[in-house]
Amino acid sequence: MTDEEVRKRIIAGDEHFFDQLMDQYSKLLWAVAATILTAKQSSQQMDIEEVVSDVFLRLWQQPEKYKPSKGSIKSYLVVMTKSMALNKLKAKRRHQHENISEISEEYLSNIPKVEEELAWQELYDAVMQLEEPTRRILILRFFYEMKPNEIQAQLGLSPVKKLITDCTAARKSCRNS
Repeated sequence: MTDEEVRKRIIAGDEHFFDQLMDQYSKLLWAVAATILTAKQSSQQMDIEEVVSDVFLRLWQQPEKYKPSKGSIKSYLVVMTKSMALNKLKAKRRHQHENISEISEEYLSNIPKVEEELAWQELYDAVMQLEEPTRRILILRFFYEMKPNEIQAQLGLSPVKKLITDCTAARKSCRNS
């Protein structure tokens, strides 16, 4: 099924299809949210579950926001999950009125993870600014870790050598943005 067909079925309100989509991606989205919010305390586990359910709720309520031309449904859901989890983490930080000496080391150890997630978000935003097929090539190569010959076969593009050159040029373009 193409990404455009996925979008049409969600917009049409196909509940059975949406249930299948939730079954297929809920574990992945839970893992993404957990890397940001950490699931060691029950309140954090509830936050993770809330983020995942909010992602699916937003997709159901606003399916037109998903644009297949910008990436797959999987990419869209993962980016939305990262964004919502980071927003939840920021909101929780704003509402905490604890003394800095009372903050546990476990909490402090999560800060580099959040910074890494923000860096990934910035990279993803830069990639989304690229033209097709360069954007799709970069996503497949660096986010899905596909080999150039696999990308060439999937997208039906020119020889692998040119694909590697295009991929390198796109990576440089992202660094400059």
